[in-house]
Amino acid sequence: MFHKQGRAVSRIVAVMLASGLTVGSGLLAAGAAAAADGTSGVTAKIVKGADDKEYVTYPDPKTGHQQRTEAGPFFIRIGDSEVRLPVYCIDLLNGASWEADYHETDWDSSSLKDNPGAGPKVLWILKNSYPAVGIDKLIADSGVKNLSKADAAAATQVAIWSFSDPGIPVTQDDDEAKAFTTWLIAQANAKGGGSEPKPTLSLDPASVGGKSGTTLAPITVTAGGGTASVKVSLGKSGTDAHVSLVDDKGAELKTVKSGDKIYAKVPADTPAGHATITAEGSATSSVGRAFVGRIGDKPSQTLILAGEGTVPVSAKADISWGLGAVPTADAVVDCAKGALVVTLGNKGDKDAAFKVAGKDYTVKPGGTQAVTLPVKEDEKYDVTVTGPEGFSKQFTGLLNCKTDSSTQTPTPTPSASGSTPAAPAPSASPTGPELASTGGGMGTGLTAAAAAALVLAGGAAVYGLRRRGRHSRAS
Repeated sequence: MFHKQGRAVSRIVAVMLASGLTVGSGLLAAGAAAAADGTSGVTAKIVKGADDKEYVTYPDPKTGHQQRTEAGPFFIRIGDSEVRLPVYCIDLLNGASWEADYHETDWDSSSLKDNPGAGPKVLWILKNSYPAVGIDKLIADSGVKNLSKADAAAATQVAIWSFSDPGIPVTQDDDEAKAFTTWLIAQANAKGGGSEPKPTLSLDPASVGGKSGTTLAPITVTAGGGTASVKVSLGKSGTDAHVSLVDDKGAELKTVKSGDKIYAKVPADTPAGHATITAEGSATSSVGRAFVGRIGDKPSQTLILAGEGTVPVSAKADISWGLGAVPTADAVVDCAKGALVVTLGNKGDKDAAFKVAGKDYTVKPGGTQAVTLPVKEDEKYDVTVTGPEGFSKQFTGLLNCKTDSSTQTPTPTPSASGSTPAAPAPSASPTGPELASTGGGMGTGLTAAAAAALVLAGGAAVYGLRRRGRHSRAS
C-alpha cells in the first residue's frame, strides 16, 4: 500500500463554524471571493518533484516535434499542513508552476469532463498501481518481472494519460515500463467503474435563506474521511444577532459528522441579514480528487490525488434571512456548457431583484433562476451578484475544462533512424516559474540548468521536478 504522508485517519478533528452577522442593512461583507468550480474549499501548492520517474516522449501537437519529459508522481501540500501527498497529471500539454494556486474540485468542473468515462478508469489505476500498491504485489499481479519503482511510476502516469489525454501518443523506452503500462490500461478498461470520491470537506448547499422566525433549510456536511465527530460553534457579531446552529430536532449543535445536517435557527425579531458559515479543521483526503490550478490569469496543469492523508480543510456556506425578499446565490462551473452557471434564489414572500454581471433579474417568492454566463476556455471569470437588503456575493475563478490534447491533433514528424529526439530548448513561460515535471512542463534542459544554479547558490529546492516541452508539468 502507499506509504501515507500523514496519519490517514478517517476523522475530522476540529471544525469551527464561524459566521459574521450584519443586521439592519444586511450587507454581506465581500471577504474572499468564492471559487465556483467546485464544492470544496481545500487549497494546495506543488512542493516537491518526483522521486521515482523515467523519461518519455510525445509529439507537440502544434509542430509535431518530439518533446521529452519525465513521468511519475510528484507532491502537493494541502493548506498549511506539512503533509505531502502524491499526485499525477491529467492534463498532458498544459504547464504547471511552483507559483500556481490549486484548489480541489469535482470531476465535472475539471478536464476529466472533457473525456467521458475517463474518471473511473483513472481512479482504478490510482488505487491499484504505484504508489498505492507495493512493487512486489504489482509484479505478482501483472507478471512483469524486474519491474522497478521508476518503471511503475512512469507506467502509471502514461496509463493515466491514455485516458485523460487519449489523442497524444506517448513513447516509452523501458521494456518493463511499457509492459506494465499495457497491463494497467487493459485492467482499467475491464475493471474501472468506481464512483467519484467525496470532497475532502464540503457544505451543501452553499447558500440557503428563509424568513426571520424560521429554521433555515439544512446544510449537509460531507467529508471524505467519513464518520468522526466535528466540533461546531457559531461566532456572532451585531447586537441583535441571535442566530444559532441546531440539528433537525432543534437542539443546539455541539458536534457533527459527515452526513449530518446543520440548520440555522433565526428568532422572529431578528432584522434582515446575512452570514457566512466557515468550516475549518482537518479531514482525510480521498484518492482521485481533482485539483485545478492557476497562476494569475493563466491555467496550471490539472492534477489528481494519488494518496491519502489527514490535512487542514475549509468550506463555506452563506445564510440569509429577513422579511420580504430573502436572496440566495450560488454558482458552479459547468464544463459541458463551457459556462459559469449562477443560481439565484428567493426564500422570502416578495419579489427579489438581482443584478448579475450588469444585467437585471427578478426571482419570484420561493423561486430560483439559473443564469448561464459563457466563459472561454482558460479564461478568468469575475462575477458579482447583488440583491435586496445589500446582498452581495462574488464568484471568481478560471475555466479550465479541456485538455489541450482534445483540441489539437498531433502532426506526424519523421524521426532520425529511430533515435531518441533531444529535449527542446526551454522557452519563457507565460505563467511564471515552471516545473520540470510530468507533461507540458519546463524542459529537461531547464531542469538541469536550474538544478546547477541552485547548487552553486547553495540550495537545491526544486531539484527533481521536470519539464515537458513548452510548459511545465509535474510528475
